[in-house]
Amino acid sequence: MRNFWIFEWKTMTRQRSYYTSIILWVLVFSLLFLLERTNDAISGFTNITGTIVNIILYLLPLFMMIIGSFSIANEMESGQWQLLCTYPISIPSYLFGKFMGLFTGQAVIFTFSFGLSMAIGLVARIQLSIQWVLGIYLFSLLLIYFFLILGIFLGTLVQTRWKALMISVAVWFFLIMIWPTALITILGLVPYPMIDWLMKIAMFLNPAEFLRIFLIIQWDSGSIFGQSYDSIVQVFKSGMGWTIFIEYMITYIVILFFFANLCLKRRRVQ
Repeated sequence: MRNFWIFEWKTMTRQRSYYTSIILWVLVFSLLFLLERTNDAISGFTNITGTIVNIILYLLPLFMMIIGSFSIANEMESGQWQLLCTYPISIPSYLFGKFMGLFTGQAVIFTFSFGLSMAIGLVARIQLSIQWVLGIYLFSLLLIYFFLILGIFLGTLVQTRWKALMISVAVWFFLIMIWPTALITILGLVPYPMIDWLMKIAMFLNPAEFLRIFLIIQWDSGSIFGQSYDSIVQVFKSGMGWTIFIEYMITYIVILFFFANLCLKRRRVQ
């Protein structure tokens, strides 16, 4: 696993596109912070916080799924996977090593970009709450975590980068862009007593929605979700909140990598 980790990390850092993301994130966050230069210190869940969260939700999942799926599909398309199959490697080690390499690379570049944006904000005399900064940063890293895993899983389902791109965009469009509309449509077709628990199940099925709700609740703004989420707000604000969150992270990677392992085993046999 360590060898795959190092190999993936070195491969990523040699790509020019890896460094262009610095410009993207610095521009995005710097412009958003500069919009608030005349306001009071940014802290808690405000309008600008909601804007930043939404922009991160639009950009990060799409990029991470494309990067994750391409890392697998490229090896399938180029024949590198067939070469790897001739060696006595463990598929779980291959998956976890590739994930750790991708996650390390993306986390480093995002941390650097985020730090530059913070520095620009401080130079512009924008007052930033430490708790607010850490909340946005942690939210972004967790999005990278969840959607890189999903991207790697999607990559095991296809054989070409074109198909990987198509399936990544399709999944992103469903989970991020039309999720609220799809959820409302489905809930409108079920009996009223089932709506409450179906909404809670749907929250766990979509990692972006789960993260968004968890983050807002940690910012003491859970009341915006309405009465249907009162029980969720109470649980997430209690001592069990972070325990449930960590269990969700572990369950998520175990389930997706389990199915990814099955897909790659099937390809190896073929």
